[in-house]
This record gives sequence, C-alpha cells and structure tokens, in this order.
Amino acid sequence: MKISVLEDVLIALLIIQALLLILIYWFYAKQLRKKDAQINTLQESLTDLQAKWSEAERRRAFRIKLPDQECKFELIGFGDKSLEPLKYKKGEGKIKDISYLGMKLSCKLDLPIRKKIFLLIHFTLCNEEFSLKGKIVRKEELMNDILYGIEFMELDHQDQQRLYQIIKKLELERRKI
Repeated sequence: MKISVLEDVLIALLIIQALLLILIYWFYAKQLRKKDAQINTLQESLTDLQAKWSEAERRRAFRIKLPDQECKFELIGFGDKSLEPLKYKKGEGKIKDISYLGMKLSCKLDLPIRKKIFLLIHFTLCNEEFSLKGKIVRKEELMNDILYGIEFMELDHQDQQRLYQIIKKLELERRKI
C-alpha cells in the first residue's frame, strides 16, 4: 500500500510539474507574441520615418537650373511587360535642373509614367561625363514639351559626390556673375 501511495504522489507531482511547464511555456509564448508585435510596430515606424527622411532629403537636395544642357537617354526597363518593345529605345532631351538625387528632363517622347520606366541617362557637366540610372517619378505636359522628374537609382557614393561637387561649383560660378 505504501508503494501505491508513493506512486500516486509521484504521478501527482509529475502532473503538477507538467502543468507548471505548460503554464511557463504559455506565459513566455504570450510574452514573445507581445514582443513580436512591438518589433513589428517599431519596424513599421522605422519604415515610415525612412520614407519621410527620404522625401525630406529629396526636397532638401540643392538643385541648379541647366536650361540648355543636352543629354541622351536609353530606356532600359519597365514595370509593365507591354512596354518591353520600347526597351533600348534611345532619345535626346535637355536637363532643366539637376541635383545629386535626380533631375528634370525635357523631351518630346511621351511615356506612360504609371508604368514604372527606368532609363540610363548620359550627359556631361564641366567636362565630366556621367551615365546614371534613373526612374521616372513625375510627368508634366506643356504645350510643346514634356517634363519628367527623374530619380537617380543605384548611384554609387563616388558619382554622387562628383555630381554634388560639380553642381556646387556651377552655383558658385553663377553667383560671381
């Protein structure tokens, strides 16, 4: 009989221990879910802040007007397969203004900007040649012209600094006049 009671006590202790482990697991799982929710909220906040920072940086980027600066471009990619026949189409235009983050391009080619369009732009500033990838982000139609807002993409730090220095130099020269 003593063994039977002892076995019953051991079984009861094992059941209590199992229940305690289940409760501990449940408690920590609940805590982990709360932490995951906090992490997701913080990640969303960070993404929003990065977008706001990017927009502020874009607006803050100093622009210089270049009324008759020639450039050439080539369409290199699209967000819509139906535009693929235009791939590698070349065109010419004029840079109306430029910053180290993007430019305003004037040309006669009418493109549907709602269908992500990527291009390679070739131009020379102060005897420095540039070939930069860009994405069309805006379109403004005028009577005899179409203006596109181009955001530079995959611009390495060296090209960005080189462009920034040239823009700064051009602005200083204009202020002397």
